[in-house]
Amino acid sequence: MSTPTDLPSGLVTFVFTDIEGSTRLAQLLGPGYRPVLREHRRLLRRTLASTEGAELLTEGDSFFIAFSDAAAALTACLTAQLALTGHDWPSPESAPRVRMGLHTGYAEPRDGEYASPEVHRAARVAAAAHGGQVLCSAATARHADPLPVGASLLDLGLHRLRGFDDRERLFQLVAPGLERQFPRPRTADAVAHNLPTQVTTFIGRQAERAELDRLMRQHRLVTVLGAGGAGKTRLAVELAACVVESYPDGLWFVDIATVTDPGLVAFAVAAVLGLRPEPGRPMVDTLVEYATDRRMLIVLDTCDAQPAASAELISRLLAGGGGVRVLATSRESFGLPGEVVWRIPPLSVDPRPDGAQSDAVALLLDRTVAARGGRQPHPAEEADLWRV
Repeated sequence: MSTPTDLPSGLVTFVFTDIEGSTRLAQLLGPGYRPVLREHRRLLRRTLASTEGAELLTEGDSFFIAFSDAAAALTACLTAQLALTGHDWPSPESAPRVRMGLHTGYAEPRDGEYASPEVHRAARVAAAAHGGQVLCSAATARHADPLPVGASLLDLGLHRLRGFDDRERLFQLVAPGLERQFPRPRTADAVAHNLPTQVTTFIGRQAERAELDRLMRQHRLVTVLGAGGAGKTRLAVELAACVVESYPDGLWFVDIATVTDPGLVAFAVAAVLGLRPEPGRPMVDTLVEYATDRRMLIVLDTCDAQPAASAELISRLLAGGGGVRVLATSRESFGLPGEVVWRIPPLSVDPRPDGAQSDAVALLLDRTVAARGGRQPHPAEEADLWRV
């Protein structure tokens, strides 16, 4: 490994690494944390020793390294992650999960260090990563050629890094032996939500949306009840999209229908919020601690897939923080204190007061036009619908 006197200049790739949840890991392991930390440092230095990386700073559980070659930097990160994963740690709970971030830009060293915005951007990329994950900026992705054998870069889209006004396109290093599935990056996006994008227009339901909005402003738990296909999910998403700015800590959609085991409900919510399991701690406790001082809305969809587990999680979240609200959809209520149950009515077949088509007719005509490639229905067909 290079020394600080051999710092690269010009186009430099900066790498930041640290252990996710290091404080809690130290509390869990007690005196056993120090040897784990030493072994973590040894592995990182060993895997980086064959590269041209210059170790600039080692403090606590973090490393700061500079490379003159972006491809070599990515290869070093891959090698380090594989070494950490394959190491025989004292116990599964003691294995440190290291997050890594890379950014490439022009920089010149002065007195054995770099004073450049590129350094700060690299640090923010690392802060957006999760333990076991390697993230890089678009600049690093552009200059990292060739990639390690069998590796590729997964485009995670545009994100606003903390402390920067512009948006950075982030990429995840994907390779055999690396974990692939991670929660969303921990970034400071202006509008914090993950609401599903709708591909069809929302028709009608003006009165229902207004009523549901009123209930959500007055109560912390509102459950939308109705049979399958009644439009519960779509109405909940449409309402949530209109109130995003009311929740500074985010608005998060979780589909419980995808959860196959009751014990995984809390993990599904945690994944959406960008939280990872902590050694020796129930996931629901991590969720409650995270939500305690935050103002956010959680939309739990299709809770009837896991009713008991959903009810328990909702109860814990609402008790843990006064700023948390839950909008749930289900075929049955939870019976929780403070729950307001709202049954979704069928689409109206009556013409509107202004003489316009009913919501049911308007929806049918809209979908008919789409199915016919944009061709409008014949007036005689519309006349038949008006008489229904």
